[in-house]
Amino acid sequence: MHDYKLFNSLLQNTLTQLAYAKHRQLLLITGEQNWCYQQANELLNQLNNPHVKVLSNSPDLTNSVWPEHTHQILGQEFQHVIYDGFSGLVPDKFAALSGTVQAGGLFILLLPELNELHHWCDPALTAFQSFETQQQYSYFNQRFARLLCNDLLLHLSQQTGWQQSPNTSQLAGKIDLTEQQYCIDQIVKTATGRANRPLLISADRGRGKSASLGLAAAKLIGKKILICSQQFNALHSCFKHFAIERELTYQAQNKQLANLHYVAPDQLLNELPECDVLLVDEAAAIPVPLLIKMLAHYPRIVFASTIIGYEGNGRGYTLKFKHYLEHHYKNMSSVTLEQPIRFAANDPLEQHICNLLALDADHQSIVLNTNLLHFSELNAQNLAKNEVLLRQVIGLLALAHYQTSVNDLRHLLDATRQRIFVCQQQNCIIAVCLIAIEGGLPVDISAQIVSGKRRPQGHLMAQTLAQLSIDADVLTKLSARVVRIAVAPSEHSKGIGSQLISHCEQQLASTCHWFGASFGANATLLKFWQNAGFDLLKLGFAQDKATAEHAALMVKPLTDDDLLINDLAAHFQSDFALQLLDHFSQLDQQLVEQILNGCAQESVDNKLDQRLTALLTTDYQLFAIKPLLWRALWRTPNSFFNCDENTKHLIIRLILQNWSPKKVQIVFQISGKKSLDKLFKQAVNNWYEQYLLKKLP
Repeated sequence: MHDYKLFNSLLQNTLTQLAYAKHRQLLLITGEQNWCYQQANELLNQLNNPHVKVLSNSPDLTNSVWPEHTHQILGQEFQHVIYDGFSGLVPDKFAALSGTVQAGGLFILLLPELNELHHWCDPALTAFQSFETQQQYSYFNQRFARLLCNDLLLHLSQQTGWQQSPNTSQLAGKIDLTEQQYCIDQIVKTATGRANRPLLISADRGRGKSASLGLAAAKLIGKKILICSQQFNALHSCFKHFAIERELTYQAQNKQLANLHYVAPDQLLNELPECDVLLVDEAAAIPVPLLIKMLAHYPRIVFASTIIGYEGNGRGYTLKFKHYLEHHYKNMSSVTLEQPIRFAANDPLEQHICNLLALDADHQSIVLNTNLLHFSELNAQNLAKNEVLLRQVIGLLALAHYQTSVNDLRHLLDATRQRIFVCQQQNCIIAVCLIAIEGGLPVDISAQIVSGKRRPQGHLMAQTLAQLSIDADVLTKLSARVVRIAVAPSEHSKGIGSQLISHCEQQLASTCHWFGASFGANATLLKFWQNAGFDLLKLGFAQDKATAEHAALMVKPLTDDDLLINDLAAHFQSDFALQLLDHFSQLDQQLVEQILNGCAQESVDNKLDQRLTALLTTDYQLFAIKPLLWRALWRTPNSFFNCDENTKHLIIRLILQNWSPKKVQIVFQISGKKSLDKLFKQAVNNWYEQYLLKKLP
């Protein structure tokens, strides 16, 4: 060990200064794995603090754990933490652990020497790469090492010993609770004041957002309070502060405490339990359509979310959802918590983590000039070296998608066979499209995939195409899948996304057979991809837990002689017609309508047409005409397009999704069977006019 007495003396002095300044700091220990473990264990003895969390999958580190999921780390607090980089650099875990460190504490990071990170075999690397295309070097780690070399931090190296430490603030740290108290008052006001005046709370980590929810809830004695979040573990701080304020005993697994009850988002929307006020924590991790459904049912509601988050980035949510609230709720309120309360302002650790993981990357809007737009491809190796460009890409991706995670940075830099296309105006990125190149697998592995014996990582679309067609040869060819596409919000609806997709298609045509995208299906996205010439081949049976959406796969061929996509699209259409009657009977009406918009027309069945025409001249009943209508609609789906919304809605629910008349009456608020019968016949007449027009030559 390099002069441990000196190290110990400097460390104790630093800890004293950190405690006085109410700051936290990053301590980097680099060297051979066993040597780093020895120093870490010695430090654990030296710190002699039971409140130390050790993240490692090695038994050589005292009391180590390696949780599978990030949410198992969130919502806790520790005096010091140790992250074992030799177990793998997983950005989600790394960032989440940093958020648990208390004022005066250390985040201790174990790594090989920084000059070795360029060729270090990181055990986490394979998780970010596709099967059959793995590489041993990591652009993420190369960038990580470069930034650590330039950062002012505590560093103990096996090669060079104790590095000069940064200057710790000599001023006494102050925690300003003014913002938090104002936030608590606003929550109470929302819960007890007039209805339909939602409150939106935004904050970075450590600003006391969850604590504010708990402290405000403690003041609402006699009110039934529901608190909703994707992960219950993230509410530990809320329940803890509620318990302290009410002088109650709280155990971490308790989901109910006095008048405060936890409910998961899906349970909330399925059961709609009654309450006096609904608190939604980490709202950015919940899709905006689901938040809007909550708004429609609960008149007193508070939305709180982290702007720089570890379980979902809040920038896109903040912009989109705040705009919706301001447009529909003129008396809505918003609070932004900027002052940290778990540590003092200008915290060194927070600055290090933001810098290393680009958590504060942001997109700057510009005045668009379509004459200056330029489409090009970026190289991951160059992107890792160009911090300005990298932060633009990350900032735009975070802004455009609600499920952005910290791991996305590593996926961007280390995913093998991923291609990055952008639209730029001079040096400013307007849009970005990430594309995964899939397939190109050996014949034997392809056969095993089709038979269901293997499912290798990173070939989602290629595997699906092979399984739908029951053709292993599909996997031996290359296909391209859009992983994510993001356009600056200020430039939406200007055709930039379509132009970028068209540019990608031109660049991919010479090497790939198919071009596709998989996404949570809604009418707007489906229309975008249909307009770009993509066909819907699959709609997943299971709903995403976060979005309540079904995964759609849309593909187009890149070769003129390809018949596979036409065949699979026809198979989907015939299967979907029957699936709508049962499994997809609750599918959103607008999504059903948009799917119909992409369905192919069949030749007119003259006998069916004659029967339908004859029946329409009688005083027919719903049950009598239903089979004929169903067949006619699926033979001529384009007869549906120019109908009014009421006609489309009623026919989709009654005929295509086979809803019972009683259910339609309840949902449509139609009083009586006679009223429903009248509305239905009007809808059929409206549709039949279009049907006759579509049959004309």
